[in-house]
Amino acid sequence: MSTVLPLARLLSRPARQGRAAIALPVVAFAVTTALLLVVAGGARMFLVDPRAGAEGGMYGILAVLALVLLAVPLITLGAAAARLTSRRRNDRLATLRLLGASTRELWSLTVLEATAIAAAGAVAGVALYAALLPLVGLLPFFGGPVGVGAVVVDPLLGAGVVASVVLIGAVSAAASLRKVAVTPLGVRTRSEAPAKRTTAFVVGGVLIVGVVMLVSSLGALGQLLGPAVTMAVLLGLFAGALALLNLIGAPIVAARGRAMARHARTAAQLVAGRELAAHAGPAWRRVSGMALVSFIAVVAGCGLSIADVASDAGPLMSDIRTGVLVTLGIAFVLLACAVGVTQAASVLEERELIVGLDRLGIPDAELRRARRITVMVPLRWASVGGAALGLMLAFPIVGISLIVAPLSVLTIALTFAAGFALVAAALASTRPIVTGIRRGAL
Repeated sequence: MSTVLPLARLLSRPARQGRAAIALPVVAFAVTTALLLVVAGGARMFLVDPRAGAEGGMYGILAVLALVLLAVPLITLGAAAARLTSRRRNDRLATLRLLGASTRELWSLTVLEATAIAAAGAVAGVALYAALLPLVGLLPFFGGPVGVGAVVVDPLLGAGVVASVVLIGAVSAAASLRKVAVTPLGVRTRSEAPAKRTTAFVVGGVLIVGVVMLVSSLGALGQLLGPAVTMAVLLGLFAGALALLNLIGAPIVAARGRAMARHARTAAQLVAGRELAAHAGPAWRRVSGMALVSFIAVVAGCGLSIADVASDAGPLMSDIRTGVLVTLGIAFVLLACAVGVTQAASVLEERELIVGLDRLGIPDAELRRARRITVMVPLRWASVGGAALGLMLAFPIVGISLIVAPLSVLTIALTFAAGFALVAAALASTRPIVTGIRRGAL
């Protein structure tokens, strides 16, 4: 450990690694912490506030639904930030291993730095949460602004959220090294066993069909299980469906990449196709946030349509409308942060490829075109896949009339447009990192 601490300080110098590589994960962890605290405080309010008890527990059920929908992208953002902190030390870890550093020292160095960055981001997130509290207190629920006192988290819950964020950073960093043989070659290449994508696609597809069938039969099972158990099962099925979507995403991207490489007409298409085929998993993870947001948009659109149809049913419908908009807004903030972090991580991960293509004389415009293809192709599949899964799960519950209602369609369309714009902006924001790599600064 006496060796690890000085090395950690040396490897964390921004002048050596690029300030963006350190700032991005800190910002991502800060946003993750702040939004987790906001969501946890809101869920707690709907579960314990006496004003929420007048609707037979409906507020609590909807709060847990929002928590389930947002938990996956929140955890994904934290894990992406942790992967960025570990990927940016790739060559340095290999050099240390060649100089005789032990496996334990490399693991300690990786986890220590990731934990420190996660902790710094979490502390900044608490400050950001404190700044956001007055705005959160203005949200109109129960007939008026709820107030800061209703949505603030208690110290124990807040400490648990901060500890969870730091734990996500440490575990994700450790997992990034457990996937490779920690040898000089393994650290440098991060070589992994080829994924069995066909099996994953078949298993994931079958399980998704099973989830849809279970959701379709919940109406009959609800009479036997009771409303509370039925809602708990439904929430579990929604969470499981989101996880299964990520399981089948990579095989689809790999198949599309192979087809693109076979029929490539330009150098950019050939490079992008081979990159997608060889690294389908990372390519999918970079845009998986859009799949989650598309799924949430379908559920949110149906919720807005229900609130619009039953606008005269009392304050509950107005509160549902507000809750849906807040959930969708948080999902977009998560998407913006996630795509920024994952795109920066992808640039750092593909440093050798970028340098190699530059030395071969590939023009900068052609390289940018190849990078755009490697992002936009998975993005289209993620958007369509997330929306399709949301439609399949929402149809047995709300019916086709609410799914195709103008408000639902408008919500989904605006989500697609805003999501694609965010990803395009994130891709453009990584251009300085690419320039630094080509100049040898990173």
